[in-house]
Amino acid sequence: MLSQAVMPDHALKDKLKALVRHASTSRLKIHTDSPEVETKELGPGFRPGRILASNMVFILVSGDALRLTFKVHFATGTAKNLAFRIFGGNSPADISEKQAIDYFKEYGNLVAGSVVTLLGENGIDLGISLPLSTRGFYEVFSDYCEKQHPIITFSDFWELRANGKNIHCSAVLEILNQKQLGNLAAYEIVEAASDDDAEIDFL
Repeated sequence: MLSQAVMPDHALKDKLKALVRHASTSRLKIHTDSPEVETKELGPGFRPGRILASNMVFILVSGDALRLTFKVHFATGTAKNLAFRIFGGNSPADISEKQAIDYFKEYGNLVAGSVVTLLGENGIDLGISLPLSTRGFYEVFSDYCEKQHPIITFSDFWELRANGKNIHCSAVLEILNQKQLGNLAAYEIVEAASDDDAEIDFL
């Protein structure tokens, strides 16, 4: 039986960040057919709201206890390079910009679905929006200010490297009901045995 105690703010924040990062890494391994995905922290000069790439896909995960906005920031060339084998092309030049964006829209969908599954194992019900794409420039309008009232709001930023290509991820998390997230205190993230068999279905 997992503990029902409410976690301290810092421990709960760290656990939620770890869950989202795990989802982003495990899904990218599948999406790029790469056994190794490297996670890097952004440098000390990074400031939230800085434009990270020319394109951005975002998706919302939401429920009574939690709201998550997950974003993946990527260059068109990177997307084409990672996607052309999936789409049956001979080279990145065979991939259209729409296909490149669709590739990362589906990645965002996979990450959101993984978060829903992980939190669902703790009795936390969440829904998922459709992934949307926009230009990376609009990142300058994002609000990453941390808040404690009336809703605990915080963010996380990281870089992923797969098949020699880099993308950036960001997450804004809003804790709407801290008590409902108490089960996360004892939750250990375990790689699902079926991850290697996951299929990619483009939207």
